[in-house]
Amino acid sequence: MYLSQVRNKNIILNALLLVFIFTILSCQGKKKKRLLIKPNIVAKEAVADTVTPELTFSEKSFMVDSFFTEISEKNDFNGTVLVSHNDKVIYRKAFGYANFGTKELLQENSVFQLASISKQFTAVAVLMLYEKGLINFDDDITKYFPDFPYSGITIRMLLSHRSGLPNYMYFCDEYYTNKSVALTNHDVIDLMIKYKPPLYFPPDKKFNYCNTNYCLLASIIQEVTKMPFDVFITRKIFIPLGMNRSFIGNSIDFEYKDLLTTGYDENNKPINPDYLDGILGDKGIYSCINDLNKWDKALYTNKLIKQSTLALALSPANKDMIGNRNYGYGWRIKFLDDTPLFYHGGWWKGYNTYYLRNPKDHSSIIILSNKVNWSFNSITTFLNRFYNYKGSVEYETI
Repeated sequence: MYLSQVRNKNIILNALLLVFIFTILSCQGKKKKRLLIKPNIVAKEAVADTVTPELTFSEKSFMVDSFFTEISEKNDFNGTVLVSHNDKVIYRKAFGYANFGTKELLQENSVFQLASISKQFTAVAVLMLYEKGLINFDDDITKYFPDFPYSGITIRMLLSHRSGLPNYMYFCDEYYTNKSVALTNHDVIDLMIKYKPPLYFPPDKKFNYCNTNYCLLASIIQEVTKMPFDVFITRKIFIPLGMNRSFIGNSIDFEYKDLLTTGYDENNKPINPDYLDGILGDKGIYSCINDLNKWDKALYTNKLIKQSTLALALSPANKDMIGNRNYGYGWRIKFLDDTPLFYHGGWWKGYNTYYLRNPKDHSSIIILSNKVNWSFNSITTFLNRFYNYKGSVEYETI
């Protein structure tokens, strides 16, 4: 009888011990799981609820999917997303429609207008010519266009947005009357020569983001190479990198026409063609997330330009800019603590785009959207989570 009681007591104690262990493990599991709940996109909560560096690739992928699923449901995000980390694609997905009228779904290879992300391609093309000794950063623009009405503006100032030139998107609207015919880069230069719109400020006085700068850079590339800008970029960048779903301008010869998306406004209305669509260098490149991933990987090699040359483009070029933001040559720069991130956003006629690269961990974030909306206001929240940054939230500049 006594042995039976002891045996029963041991059984009870063992059962209680198992319950205790299970409870502890269960709590630990819940604690880990809390890191993976769908992120709240409210900015003030993004600082407190950050992602720990110990997350695995699959856990990071889950976090990315949670975020973009939420903004697609709440903020009507419509587009494609690719995220890589340590040179590996950890997430790739399409949300929504390539065409709202036909309900054609977006695909991973759907093609979007990159808008201002195009500027980094223009900048790298300039660096390619610099490496060959065909141009110098301190060349005056009048070297290439003798009738250009402004002196003292150099290629370096165009690259870093320090020229003081007026934005063509504004003065063309005033001086160009036949808006049924698309403008070209050459037309923009002719309008500047003819009407001499006033500078915003003297050359190199300060930073001012201006699309005219990269329009002129594209024209200089064309002048130096004696090759149309779109042909040069295609032959020297797209083809060598296998970016076969990328092109420049409104190409009628694009092989993958079925992958082209339509740009929409916030009311799901398709955007009509614009007379400024034909101006290249500041915008005008069409591509997809997979091709941009090839571009990102190539920038870690010497295939296009030397790493030492690329470093010039990724160095802050505006010493008078204060805070943790700056601009290089074709890239915006922001610092999360001591880590520099290189990025650019874009907007043009129904398209919002964003591309960021972090050389420290070889990560990248590529977001292409063919519908204008406010989803992009949430990108900084996502960046803080992805990089476990606990600093203040600053919304991105497109």
